[in-house]
Amino acid sequence: MKGFRAVLSTLLVGMFVLAACQPQVVVEEKVVIQEKEVIKEVEKEVEVEKIVEVEKEVTEYVEVEVGGAVSLRGDNTFIMAVNGSPPTFDPLAARDSRVDTPSINMYSALVQVTPDLELYNDLAASIDTSDDGTSYTVSLVKGVKFHDGSELVASDVKWTIDRMIALAKGVRSNLNLVTGAEVIDDYTVRIDLETPFPGMLMNLGRLYIINSDLVMEHEEDGDWGEKWLQNHDAGSGPYQLVSYEAEQQFTIEQFPEYHRGWEGNHIERAIFRVIKEETTRQIALENGDVDWAAIGNPETLDSLKAVSGINVSSDATLNQLYFALNVQNPNLTDVRVRQALSLVYDFTAHVEQARQGHSEIARGPLPSVIPYFDESIKPSETNIAKAKELMAEAGVPDGGFELEMAYQGTSPEETVAFQIMQAGAAEIGVSVKPVAVEWPAKVGLFASQDTAPGMGTIWVFPAYADPDAYLHVIGHSSLSPDQGGFNFSYFSNARFDELTEQGKIEMDSAVRKELYTEAQQIWVDEVPYINVALQYDLVAYRDYVKGYRWNSAHSKTQNIYDISLTGKP
Repeated sequence: MKGFRAVLSTLLVGMFVLAACQPQVVVEEKVVIQEKEVIKEVEKEVEVEKIVEVEKEVTEYVEVEVGGAVSLRGDNTFIMAVNGSPPTFDPLAARDSRVDTPSINMYSALVQVTPDLELYNDLAASIDTSDDGTSYTVSLVKGVKFHDGSELVASDVKWTIDRMIALAKGVRSNLNLVTGAEVIDDYTVRIDLETPFPGMLMNLGRLYIINSDLVMEHEEDGDWGEKWLQNHDAGSGPYQLVSYEAEQQFTIEQFPEYHRGWEGNHIERAIFRVIKEETTRQIALENGDVDWAAIGNPETLDSLKAVSGINVSSDATLNQLYFALNVQNPNLTDVRVRQALSLVYDFTAHVEQARQGHSEIARGPLPSVIPYFDESIKPSETNIAKAKELMAEAGVPDGGFELEMAYQGTSPEETVAFQIMQAGAAEIGVSVKPVAVEWPAKVGLFASQDTAPGMGTIWVFPAYADPDAYLHVIGHSSLSPDQGGFNFSYFSNARFDELTEQGKIEMDSAVRKELYTEAQQIWVDEVPYINVALQYDLVAYRDYVKGYRWNSAHSKTQNIYDISLTGKP
């Protein structure tokens, strides 16, 4: 039996000593209770709009020695303020960034993607692709341990893929061309595809391999362990789940036997604390009660930028905002009218007013870092005079018609975007009427031409960095809303469809470039969408936090293994 001694010093309750045979459980429970009390105190002060100095609890861990585990120190605990809990800890749902965050920390994938969008092997020692691109033979790193101490082998990879196909949700939509997997031997597995898929390796970064034996012990009524995985961990990643309180916080700690090792400076424990109100997150960061905070409002970021001891990040993402132009709307069938509407929008005002400079004007349908981006495409521009010429050529020099525009009324950015569009359209005699709705209602409106508005906001949050995740998803005619897709423009162009279909499966990079260059030009010429702006992600953190980087392949996800704390008080 391993022993330990933990000393907790606090300005509030003095000094006391705890000792037990299972130290992690005892220490974890005490710390969670104390942290919740501090947060409640801060929130209470915010509610009455009176800020007073609060005695801050300081927790220190010393002389911890449990089965070779790394000792936990208060100064190497990373506390993050996030705005919501994961809806589940099941890594199959990791297409959702709220789930991808715990998943990337608690699980391992065959390959992974760096912030520079470069692939590297994780569980895979090597990957061989068949000549026709329809199978991938993966040799696994030997000796990888799950958190329960069992070894990760090829049957776990096969089971994870079988489960994904059977449950048909989450990351399955990214890997819908995968037909199955076959075990060759304990450390070799072959993954089969219906057709070649050049985005296969990039998408494997969110296929987290699950401990099949452990999960199947908890299967209920053929659910593949889905219920159990809602609040349990069955991974082999650098950290393991040690506590979870829904809509309060969850805590992860280092897994000593992580296969990539612990050389260098790494965080020992991370607490993801749910603080829904941005003002409360800001105060907690300023007071040093948290080390890192998610920020939504650019004004909050600019305010924190001026605070000593706090760094801020404003990072370009791969998420792009568009205005869909319903090409089947009688007023929008003429491409010249659509071109005119794209020229009256004040894109500079969008960046400055809607995002206070934390954004950038779109350049066509793709962000410029996406492979095969057409460098000849210039940023969207405002040209009222040209717009009026186009309206005259289309036979409607004075406009004289009305369009409804659906947007998310609870989004400050989309609300300002609607106002800018409304003002710009008025310059050419077009009246734009507001339809403020949330996403599910917007999808419902566009699902039928009987209710579809003439215009509507839509974001693309790509599953992976590839043109297919943009052009096909919101541009292919088979994916119109009345067919269950998100092509809100109802754009239908046979050549564009052909190009995106070929691009999706073409393995030759030079050929793909030709296909997608032509597809982008068709988009620019036909204007099914107004290309508005590229989203920036905003975060703030104490200056002792080192190594944080935005990763576009894992949008709004925090990889704790890459972060360290240097000089935390």
